[in-house]
Amino acid sequence: MSKKRKIDWLLITAYLLLSIIGLLMIYSASSYRLMTAGGAPAALFQRQLIFLLLSWGMILLIQKTRVEILLSKKLAVGLLAFGIVMLLLAYLPFFGVSVNGAQRWISIFGIQFQPSEITNVGMILYLANYFKDKRSFNELKKPLFLLFLCCGLVLMQPKVAGVMILLFLAFVMITTVQVPVKVTFLLFTALISSLFLLGGAVLFLGQHGWLPQFFMHVYNRIQLVGDPFSDPYGQGFQMIHSYYALFNGGLSGLGLGNSITKKGFLPVAETDFIFSVLVEELGLLVGIFVIGLLFLIVLRLFIRSATAIDSQIGLILLGTATLLLLQTSINIASILGLMPMTGVPLPFISYGGSSYFILSFAFGICLKLERGREANEVLQTT
Repeated sequence: MSKKRKIDWLLITAYLLLSIIGLLMIYSASSYRLMTAGGAPAALFQRQLIFLLLSWGMILLIQKTRVEILLSKKLAVGLLAFGIVMLLLAYLPFFGVSVNGAQRWISIFGIQFQPSEITNVGMILYLANYFKDKRSFNELKKPLFLLFLCCGLVLMQPKVAGVMILLFLAFVMITTVQVPVKVTFLLFTALISSLFLLGGAVLFLGQHGWLPQFFMHVYNRIQLVGDPFSDPYGQGFQMIHSYYALFNGGLSGLGLGNSITKKGFLPVAETDFIFSVLVEELGLLVGIFVIGLLFLIVLRLFIRSATAIDSQIGLILLGTATLLLLQTSINIASILGLMPMTGVPLPFISYGGSSYFILSFAFGICLKLERGREANEVLQTT
């Protein structure tokens, strides 16, 4: 039996650097707003710090957990089932929390989180476990049913970006398990066609006023991608001031804490638009460094996935890398105006303790799996 690999300190260092930078930027981006509202300037900083410490403790605990448990069917199915139940509970008045007309959050014991984030990680573990020894077209029925069920529940929140992430995540994982080429082609065609049809339907129905009210924000954001200045005090307000923040920062930035746009021009800047504040205060070079750290983690996991002998481990690493890549790309693209604003946070940087915790859970599993077993060790899953 081979010895366990050593801890990948490159992955750990990138993760810790992102976490610390994110924590500092959350304090900087939120303190002025909290102070002017009469609150404690460090309130969100302290809350995020608690989740950071909890997440780091969880990662250490995962490193002590046996690989067989992390790869077990019970964990995979249980986490996905929990995510689906939470998606359903989000529609109930007692649990669900509506923010700006969107029913995406759930509150349990005062802690708010988006169930779709749990579903993403649950889907990764489930698909990796399901496809570790399955290849035929007929065996796609069950995972596709669960995928479309999750997508339907997320779409009704409404969260179009969440549906896109789930679809692309599942497509990458399913087409990696050596299914027939014709199946890959059919899935790819269905995925692209669905996105075009969905976008076209939103534009057509929205233009004629036939789109349901809770989907109108999707239509408005698509309309503003080309020219946010067409509605500078309405839907385009945040996008325009995101541009100003990126421009103000230049190469070296205005200095930590010196952002102008966070003072009322970017509401709740510590969430989706935190990267704009980061560039404004610390400069484009630091912004590129942060993106580089995220892509370093993604690339590292992709490489580990490609060299993994065990298919289930390889799929988990691949799925987690894909999830991080999708969230990073969508967040940055929406800030730059390359796609509509989506509400997708920047991994390990944006404020959101539950999001950080869930992504850290997936990261901790990857950290354990990529060093936990050598190729010639037989994995026994339950």
